[in-house]
Amino acid sequence: MIAEPCSLCETEARKIYVAIFGRELPSVLLDRFVIASKRLNQSVPQAEMDSYYRAILACDDLEALEVAARYTRRLPLLSRKFRLMAYLTETLPENQAFFINERSSFVGGMARSAIGVFRTAYKMARGFWLLRRAVHA
Repeated sequence: MIAEPCSLCETEARKIYVAIFGRELPSVLLDRFVIASKRLNQSVPQAEMDSYYRAILACDDLEALEVAARYTRRLPLLSRKFRLMAYLTETLPENQAFFINERSSFVGGMARSAIGVFRTAYKMARGFWLLRRAVHA
């Protein structure tokens, strides 16, 4: 059984934020995430919590793991925590550029969409490998 000390919640928050946004987690979001995460954890069975925290601590590419876990419906807590972080991040004005597109270029939009498709396919393939490794570990 893996305990849920404050440092583990903070590590979890930092790793998820970096996986989504690729930069350091603001302290205001850290506090909000830890509070909301603890509430979310209360409704989850202990076996699922243990699997989740093992994955968080062992995985180096949480974004890939989350894509594969969401597709296979394994580690549902990981997907919920990713959504939680996205919701909380959206509330900060400095993060609006991640959520609102202010450019208008059809060709640029198509190029970004194509890159997104290939990146998602790569992340999903890597995530399946990470998920398999996590299951057999």
